[in-house]
Amino acid sequence: MQINYAGGYYPPLLFRVMIMLNDKEINALRYYIGDVSGNDPFFSDPKAYVVLNSLFFPGIVSEKARAAEGKFLNPAIIADTERLADFFNSLSSVFRKSVITSGTVTYRVERFSDYLLCRDNSQTVSFTSTSKSGFLSSYRDRLGIALMKFDISAGSRCIDVGAVLPHYAKPEESEILLPPFMDLSIDEIAMSDDELLITDSAGAPPKVSCTVTAGDIAPYTGDLPVLPSGGSSAGIRVYNALNAGSNPDSDDITEYSLWKKALRQILHSLFTQ
Repeated sequence: MQINYAGGYYPPLLFRVMIMLNDKEINALRYYIGDVSGNDPFFSDPKAYVVLNSLFFPGIVSEKARAAEGKFLNPAIIADTERLADFFNSLSSVFRKSVITSGTVTYRVERFSDYLLCRDNSQTVSFTSTSKSGFLSSYRDRLGIALMKFDISAGSRCIDVGAVLPHYAKPEESEILLPPFMDLSIDEIAMSDDELLITDSAGAPPKVSCTVTAGDIAPYTGDLPVLPSGGSSAGIRVYNALNAGSNPDSDDITEYSLWKKALRQILHSLFTQ
């Protein structure tokens, strides 16, 4: 059963504590999963997560990997930092309200280069979409993959997307969304015969399979920086170059990377509030 009210929505009773989301929180979550409409350069992008997740990675390695896979880096997403901050504030608020109340197992086909960063840091780097429905074929559109099986315990701050949205546009994905900066314990295991049949966009088998125990969001302990001026403009030039198949200017890369580093620190603090 679902109950609508003037300011938001009460989701089904899949959580012991009923979650109340307001309209801004609902819209932020819908935007992240690609449930969009219209023709606004920012709000109508069904794959805004390509850029949103890249913002959590150091340098431009993530942006280069996604561009090499033919994914579009949307400059409109970083053009207005106040609008971007409003999105992150709303989505982080959903995470603060969302607690998994019973243990669950989920799956992800991860980009191998992103997996290595998760493994080396023992954390999720960015928002991490996992599925209760196994390893989804829709996530094989990347070069080099790793198979990750997550054990998520009760009390974890994750979003059961189908449970908290009044209308879930992608029910086949059965998505559990993990927050950035979440502690992970990763154990690499031998691949089964079935797992070897899962291939990347070039037809290559997975490079690794692992089991993952999800923990808490790691606390932020540093000082809060100020976003360097001009960083988002440099990022737009980096995106335009990569989208065109060109090498970005080295000064733009440096300026954008410093801006991203400050943004990650601010977001880390936000997600630990």
